[in-house]
Amino acid sequence: MMGYNGVTRREWRWVLILSAVALAATSVPYLAGWMQSSPDHIFGGCILLVDDCYSYLAKMRLGAEGAWLFRIVHTSEAHEGAFLYTFYLALGKLAVLLPIGDLATRLVWGYHGARMMLGLGLLLTVYRFLAAFTARAAVRRLAWLMVAFGGGLGWLLVLLGRSTWWGTPPLDFYLPEGFGLLVLYGFPHLALAQALLLWGVLFFLRSWGALPAEELDRQQDAGKLARMPPRWRRSLSLPREWERLGWGAAAGLAWLLMGLVLPFYVAVGWAVMGAAWWALLVRERRILWQEATWGVVMVLISSPVPLYSAWVFSTDPVYRAWAAQNQILSPHPLHFLSAYGVALALACFAARDVWRADGPGWLTVVWVCVAPVLLYLPFNLQRRLIVGAQAPLSLLAAWGAIKLWRGGKRWLLGALIATMIPTGLILLLGGSAWMLSCPPLVFRDRGEVAALDWLDKRIQPDDVVLTAYDTGNYLPVRVFGRVFLGHGLETVDAEVKEAQVARFFDVRTDDDWRRNLLMAYGIDYVFWGPAERALGAFDPHNTPYLQSIYEVNGYAVFEVGEVEP
Repeated sequence: MMGYNGVTRREWRWVLILSAVALAATSVPYLAGWMQSSPDHIFGGCILLVDDCYSYLAKMRLGAEGAWLFRIVHTSEAHEGAFLYTFYLALGKLAVLLPIGDLATRLVWGYHGARMMLGLGLLLTVYRFLAAFTARAAVRRLAWLMVAFGGGLGWLLVLLGRSTWWGTPPLDFYLPEGFGLLVLYGFPHLALAQALLLWGVLFFLRSWGALPAEELDRQQDAGKLARMPPRWRRSLSLPREWERLGWGAAAGLAWLLMGLVLPFYVAVGWAVMGAAWWALLVRERRILWQEATWGVVMVLISSPVPLYSAWVFSTDPVYRAWAAQNQILSPHPLHFLSAYGVALALACFAARDVWRADGPGWLTVVWVCVAPVLLYLPFNLQRRLIVGAQAPLSLLAAWGAIKLWRGGKRWLLGALIATMIPTGLILLLGGSAWMLSCPPLVFRDRGEVAALDWLDKRIQPDDVVLTAYDTGNYLPVRVFGRVFLGHGLETVDAEVKEAQVARFFDVRTDDDWRRNLLMAYGIDYVFWGPAERALGAFDPHNTPYLQSIYEVNGYAVFEVGEVEP
C-alpha cells in the first residue's frame, strides 16, 4: 500500500492535463470579468476576497515603484519599511516589465500569470508528494483530485439556509489554506508557500531515512558508482551522514524561502516535523538523536525570517497594531467537521492500517492528528494553520476509498465523493454569473479610474488621501500614495477610522472636528465620488480649508489647505 514508486510519464501527462483543466476552470470567472469590462466599467482583476486581492496588487505597486522594503499603504500612520511581503514586491518588479497596457493593467496580468504558473507548480508538487507515500496510481490520482477539485459540505449549509452558521460562513468558501481549489482560484503566494511546505516535508523525511525512495536511490547510485573508475568512486561517495545532512539543509532552505512568502507557515513545518519525531520515537521505541540533530539544523536554517517577522510585529507600534486587529481565529469545531467530515470519514477506514504498516504513511496520520491542535493554539492567525493538511488527509481518504471499493460498498463511496464536488461548482459558476452584473467593487467606474490616474501624477509617496472604504481599498493599486482607510486589517484602528470617515462626510458634523481630523492624521487630499457622497451630504466646496484641484464626471479631488483654526 505504502511502497514508493517513481511517477511514470503517463501519470505526469495525466496530471498536466487535469491541471490545465483545473487552472482553466478557476480562470473562467476572470475571463467573464474581462469580457464584461468596458470603457465605462473597468474590470479590476479581483473576484475572490476582493479586499485582500487589491491589497496584494497594491504591494506589487510598491515593488513596481522600486521598493524592496514593505510599508503599509492602507494606513495613514508613519512607520518604517520592513522586509515583509517580498514575494509581491518582487512580482511587481517583474509585472512592470510586461509590454501591455498601463501599470495597473500590468500588475493584474502579472498577478494572474503568477497565479497560473505557481498553481501549476503546486499541483505538480502535490502529486509528487503523494507519490512518495504510495505506489498505487489509483490512490495517487484520487487523492490528487480531492486536493485539486474537492470541497466540503458548505454547499449543503447554504442549501439549508445556513450560509452563516455559528457566526461564520462555511470554510470551504473562503479559507484558501484549507482547500487547493481556492488557492488556484485566487492566491499565487499561497500556491508557492504550500508547495515549499510540502517539499520541506519530503526533504526532512529523506534526511531521516523515512522514505523508501532513499534506499532505492542509493541502490541506483551504487550501481552507477560501481561502473566508475575507483578514483571517481572515492571522490563521489559521500558518507551517509553528510547525505542526510544535505537533505536536512534542503528542507531548511525550502522553509526559509517559504518564510519569505509567509513567515508563520514555517511554524507549521516545525510542528509537523516535531510531531513526526515523536511518532517515530513511539514506533521505533528508541530516542532518535540523529533525527533530532537534523531537525535542529532545519530549524536553525529556516528560523531567521519568522524571527525577524515576530520582532517587527512586536516592536513597531504600527505593525503591532495591525497584528492586534488581525484576528483570523478558528470558528466553531463543527465548521471544520463540515469542511472535512467526508474526507475524515473515508480516512477512518484506512488510518489504523496505515499507521501499522511499514513505510512513511504514518506521517499522514500524524499530520492529520496535529492539525486540530494547531487550529486552536493561542495565535491570532490560528485558522490559517490548517495549511498543507489537505494533502495528507486526502491521501488517507483515498486509501479508505479503495478499501470501501474492495469491500463492495461502491454506492457509499460514490455518494461520499459526490458531496465534495458542489462547493467548487458553486464558487466558479457563481463567480462567473456575478460578473454578468458588473458589481461595483470588482468593476471600477471610468470616472474613478481617470481621477485616480490624475492624482497619481500629482501625489507624493507619503501623502495621505481620505476616502470612503471602498475607494481607499482600490486607490493604492493606481496611486503611489497612502490612504486613511482602505483595509479591514491593514488600516490601523480600521473600525474607528470607518466611523470617522462617515462622520467627516456627514453634513451635520462641525467643521472644527473635520479640521482636527485632517490635522491629527496628516491628511493631504480628500477624494469625493459616489462612494463618499453615499456617506453623507457634506459638500467639500463649502469649506475654506479644502481646495478643489480636480472635478470631472462626478469625481473630485480636494487638496487640504490651512486647517489650523
